[in-house]
Formats: sequence, structure tokens, C-alpha cells
Amino acid sequence: MPDAETKPSASLVEAARLVFLDLKRLHFFKHGATLRLTVEGDRSHLKVSVLRAFPLSAPGRFFSVRDGENNEVGMIGDLAGLIDANRKLVNEELERRYLVPAVKRILTAKERFGTVDWEMETDRGVCRLTTRNLRENIQRPAPGRIILSDVDDNRYDIRNIDELDRNSQQLLFQHL
Repeated sequence: MPDAETKPSASLVEAARLVFLDLKRLHFFKHGATLRLTVEGDRSHLKVSVLRAFPLSAPGRFFSVRDGENNEVGMIGDLAGLIDANRKLVNEELERRYLVPAVKRILTAKERFGTVDWEMETDRGVCRLTTRNLRENIQRPAPGRIILSDVDDNRYDIRNIDELDRNSQQLLFQHL
């Protein structure tokens, strides 16, 4: 009998299966800022996200629908097959996910009860946001670059820490 190291993992086998969702059975809806999905005759997902499988080469085709644990629910080949209400919600999710404001300055940052309330000036105006578990909700895609995720999974891009003014840097480092 093979040991656990040589036996293929079920998750690898499952990951190799590509499941395309039946668009007629999908019902997307919003609960606050959270996108939810019910697959008729199957199950409901209390939190889903939609990601482009090929964001650069084919941004209008092939979308991965993922649950709150980042497990793939299935793929959508083309949004045109969705009913109007579903297509609108999915497009709003994609717009939110792929539109990341660039932070110019950090105006305030106040810690309270394990969260940090931020006020930032971005290329889209002044934003107020709350982060929790900052060490878990920060990405460092390149040296000197930070992407913060707030409690609603909105992202904010600090493209170059060195270009922030001194006060902004101090506020940032105080809470990292």
C-alpha cells in the first residue's frame, strides 16, 4: 500500500477537473457588499468572488467563480449567456476586483478593537476603509509595493512606499 507521500492527493485530482457552470441554473445576488450565488438544484454559496482566468489575454472570456474559502465552484465561459441581472452583478464584481485605487497619501490611521480605520487620498479621491488582521490582508507583489485589502475585500495599491510623504510612511509602518 503506498504511503501518503506517493499517493496522489484528492485535491490534485479535483483540481484537474474543469467544471463549466450551467448558466441557466445560476442566481447571483448581493447581501450588503457580499456577492452570493445559488446554483439551482444544487447549493448556495454565502460568499463568492469572480476572477478572470486570463485577465490580460482574454479579459472578456473564462471566469472562475470561487467560494468564500477560495475553492473553485466552477467556470463561466462567456458572460453573454447570463441573464441580465446576473451579468450586471458579475460585471460589478469584476469592476470592483480589477479596479484598485492607487494610494497617494495616508491622511489618518486609527487602531480600535483589532481593526485599523484608514483615511487615504487615492487617485479616485479620499477613501475611508477598515482593515482587520493586517498581516493576513496585505500583499507585497514587488519590493516597496503593498496592496491592502479592507474588510469588504476592496484593495488599495501603495505602488511605491518611498514615494509616500513622511507622515504617510509613519502611519503605514505604525500599523504593519
